[in-house]
Amino acid sequence: MILGDFAAGAVLISFGAILGKVSLFQLWAMATFEIFFYCINEAIVVEIFKIYDIGGSIVIHTFGAFFGLSVALFYQSEDAIKDTAKLNSGNYLSDLVSMIGTLFLYAYWPSFNGALGTGTYIHRAVINTYLSIACSVIASIVVSKVAHGGKLNMEIVLNASLAGGVAVGSAADIIVTPCGSMIAGFIVGSISACSFAFFSSFVKKHLLLHDTCGVLNLHGIPGVIGALISAIVASRTDATFGPNLGEFYGPQAARTPQEQAGYQLAGLGVCLGIAIGGGLLTGYITSREFFEPVPVDYLFHDKHHFADCIIEHEELHNLRDQMNQGFSGNKSDSKVQSSVAQNNEDLVKVKPSIN
Repeated sequence: MILGDFAAGAVLISFGAILGKVSLFQLWAMATFEIFFYCINEAIVVEIFKIYDIGGSIVIHTFGAFFGLSVALFYQSEDAIKDTAKLNSGNYLSDLVSMIGTLFLYAYWPSFNGALGTGTYIHRAVINTYLSIACSVIASIVVSKVAHGGKLNMEIVLNASLAGGVAVGSAADIIVTPCGSMIAGFIVGSISACSFAFFSSFVKKHLLLHDTCGVLNLHGIPGVIGALISAIVASRTDATFGPNLGEFYGPQAARTPQEQAGYQLAGLGVCLGIAIGGGLLTGYITSREFFEPVPVDYLFHDKHHFADCIIEHEELHNLRDQMNQGFSGNKSDSKVQSSVAQNNEDLVKVKPSIN
């Protein structure tokens, strides 16, 4: 059951790269294809390579992110980047609600990373995850204030604060000192925050790749760094565990630490290859007309999928028009006109909501 949950997690990460640009039929088809490639990847890197990856930095986060990004290349990226309707943005309310999700993820990420462990495995995984994710929160706030003139940017705080949980996933049960997980969390949190602040615009402009939820910054880059961290830690397991390594890690104990580090890197390479190759094939197939792609006019628009769908920003603009019509005949009252003008400015400043 837990392995099925992990597979679903990879699919959800991939969804983050394409939300708002696909139909429900395309989502279903993509998920079906992805599970097939996910199982192939897991069989190779876990069952054959025997890598350390208790929290899925490689198998779940890296695979899900790069699979979704590869699919996104075929889903109207240029039109999504232009976003002529200006619907792909958030507002104060949507950011506030999203913070609830971030808090839940912060609280439950340690149990996710330690789900496959037993005994001391779980203790190390949970503690290391909490330490790492706490430091990534600090890093995200620091970078946000530096990049935005001393103010907090909600996109950075909501996402980069969780990067520590991704980065420490592969090595959560083999890091035995608190400073290791804390350093990893702060570094990866800083890199993730910088990616949201600066790298996302570069990707859109030069690679013409539209990433709706920023999965590259939260899952892709931290996942790759997590794999590199696991290789470094694996190369030091003889000094860390000594003769007790075989008691805790049977298959890996038959190899030298340097060999295991090589397998960690090989697992990362295989994962990236299957994710990108499988994602390109899936994107090409599911972008065909048979799968009912979303018309350009309905990008990031829920009305294409749901009946009786009330969109917040449309209601606000309707209210503005009604106010203008209601007071159009009373031109002599300067106070009323001033009030209407101020209300119009306030309504225009409200950003459209995320789907």
